[in-house]
Amino acid sequence: MVKRLQGKKIESNFLHTDIVRNREDAVKEKIKLLHGSIFGKPLIKFDVNSMTDVWVPYCYLVYHFDLKGNSYFSRKRPSREGKVAVVFDLNEVHPMQYDIYENGDLKFVGKKTQEDHREKLKANISYKEILEKTEDHIQMRIMKRFYGKKGDLDLISKQDFFRPAVELEVVYRGENVNKRYVYLDEFGIQSEHILGLKYRVEHKS
Repeated sequence: MVKRLQGKKIESNFLHTDIVRNREDAVKEKIKLLHGSIFGKPLIKFDVNSMTDVWVPYCYLVYHFDLKGNSYFSRKRPSREGKVAVVFDLNEVHPMQYDIYENGDLKFVGKKTQEDHREKLKANISYKEILEKTEDHIQMRIMKRFYGKKGDLDLISKQDFFRPAVELEVVYRGENVNKRYVYLDEFGIQSEHILGLKYRVEHKS
């Protein structure tokens, strides 16, 4: 069973994660990472066609989960419950686990669109699809993986926000064009899958 909130209109003013990284240093680090290396020599050759300052759309969702037993005896025991949070990339369309217990709620700052020079990228997914993919991710990658079964989910909050980034247009072998993103917030300091954008299944008693 899943309980959901009603959708909200996107306002002209928007929330975003704070810029904490130097643009030039962050781009250099990303390019070095994309090249890879062996004995100090780059493994992958490519050219950077362009660099654009952008806001990448994301969504922060927090659910309450409740795992109730199916058998008579397990129903007599207290149910396992807690919070689970997901950060959803609306540009590249994929959810990422977020450890709300270790890192606390995401912190945002406000921005007025008329005061900003960055290009705002559009979401490539609908509100309905965001919820479907997020809930499937929680059930299959978290609930079943750690508890062996699905749980009841209740959507507590949903917040659209943006992450500051530099969009790189990367060309491999002169023909294959790809876009890569250099994030300038605190999540960009290390790998996207550690620190802020990861999840350890725990709950506080």
